[in-house]
Amino acid sequence: MREKITANLKKMTSILSEMIELVYQGFMENDAHYLNSALNKERIMDDLEKEITITVVQDSKTLDEKGQKEFVLLEQFAQNIERMGDELRNLMERIEIKIAERLLFSDTGVEQYKEVFEKMKKSVNLTIKFLNENKSEFLEMILKNGDEIKKIVGKYRKEHLKPLTKGVCKLRAANMYFDMLYFTGNIARHCTNIARIYKEQ
Repeated sequence: MREKITANLKKMTSILSEMIELVYQGFMENDAHYLNSALNKERIMDDLEKEITITVVQDSKTLDEKGQKEFVLLEQFAQNIERMGDELRNLMERIEIKIAERLLFSDTGVEQYKEVFEKMKKSVNLTIKFLNENKSEFLEMILKNGDEIKKIVGKYRKEHLKPLTKGVCKLRAANMYFDMLYFTGNIARHCTNIARIYKEQ
């Protein structure tokens, strides 16, 4: 039973990684085709999460208290991965608007967003390593990286408010940029949630 859940979790994280790469390509190349491919994968991930939930509900009844707690942890892991997929879908919607309306970000804005995106990927990769290797050292690394992302997202939001108030950049483009920072940071936040849940055990 546990093996089936873990196998589905690994499938979910693999799909998540593929989605992240597709979204990044869509952003960098201004190409919505990558985003459409990512969206199809998100639907598969949703189905896997539902399957995990059904397995936990059905099979946990036959387990002792320790086994039930383990199943609950795995379900919470799956829920957070599924929510990362939701955040990616929100991110895709903003990138699609950026492409359709030909909104431009400054070179500085693009580089700063790329930095946030790479740090988000680090949180996701560390979370996947924890799933595969079950080493507590990864939890601390996830938490530390999550704190760093939170700080730089706040910093870059503040920096880009200045040219907005001065009328240097367009409101629509600024809103898309702020949303993209927010959703990207949220993906890392769900990794942090997983780390905290397992640290408390």
